[in-house]
Amino acid sequence: MHKRRILTVVRPAEGGIRTHVLNLLRHLQSDFHFTVACPPEQVSVFENTGCDVIAVPLSGRLHPYFDIQSAKQLSRMLRSQKYGLLHAHGFKMALLSRPVSRYCKVPCLVTIHGDLAHGGTAKCRLVYRKTERLLSAWADGYITVSEWLAKLLITDFGVPAERIVIIPNGIALGESDLPRPLELPFAAEMPLVGTVARLAPQKGIEHFLLAVKEVASILPELRFLVVGDGPLRPALERLCVQLGIEEKVFFAGFRQDVPAILQRLQLFVQPSLSEGQGITVLEAMAAGCPVVACAAGGLKELIEDGETGLLVQPGNPQALAQAMTLLLQNRQLCQQITVKAKIFATRYEMAEMITKTREVYTRILEGRWPA
Repeated sequence: MHKRRILTVVRPAEGGIRTHVLNLLRHLQSDFHFTVACPPEQVSVFENTGCDVIAVPLSGRLHPYFDIQSAKQLSRMLRSQKYGLLHAHGFKMALLSRPVSRYCKVPCLVTIHGDLAHGGTAKCRLVYRKTERLLSAWADGYITVSEWLAKLLITDFGVPAERIVIIPNGIALGESDLPRPLELPFAAEMPLVGTVARLAPQKGIEHFLLAVKEVASILPELRFLVVGDGPLRPALERLCVQLGIEEKVFFAGFRQDVPAILQRLQLFVQPSLSEGQGITVLEAMAAGCPVVACAAGGLKELIEDGETGLLVQPGNPQALAQAMTLLLQNRQLCQQITVKAKIFATRYEMAEMITKTREVYTRILEGRWPA
């Protein structure tokens, strides 16, 4: 059977975007022939899926020289191979990919994973916003991972609703018997509170650390994990020293054993200033780990305050600390939330995400999009 060819374009990706793309590649290979265009440093990540992978000097930020080189390389790829679809992940890759796809007369699908302005932390947000309004009509279709992002496309960029489909990130359910996480510098009986995120401004990790200082003064037996890496790691480590909590906080870096770590935590905290959906929140809920999160973006679609978790105002470490302390000290409330959250997480089975994405691919490739 002849499989239609799809060119997937991914910027330097960590966390939810990387997990999302890997899941699509692994589960849809039997239906489509994928080629992944990604930065050179991430070739090995996507090679493990068995797909064709090509290194392209893609950058997460505006970089005229590399952007022009990347556009030329993508154009050569589209013209030399019979690709039926170009699938770009994120606003920056959409910015680069849509003129290329239009020039090569190949349909372009864009998946939006997060806020264009990253909660107001993106340096070039005004440039991106103006450009996005101009180029939005050049995408044949959009996928968003939350209703919040779909509304953002409609209200901020004038994208017609019929060209948007909401497909939330899916998670693998049923992984209840995982091995213990490796290389944690804490005894097995020590209670742990943690967060998992790319260490970038929009993730609000500094607010988590400020909350840690307050919580640690009330519950000194606690220890804290920061899982993930990114440009802010040195500054965040210095902040721990300034706050006098460096002995209680462990920066674990990028980890492959996040599901096992989530099962080890007494509490998961998502302090984001902006969040497209929050796939790790879903994974924590499914793992039976109670969640405190900021009421940012798509997180409000996952957590009903007081029912499936606790929500606080973004950028408010005092409120974060109070919510963390409440759940850690109120075992009955914690158990009630955990039970409801675990049931809620079953709505996000990965199979549904795969099925819906397959349908979108097929409709575009067969010229049936939009309906």
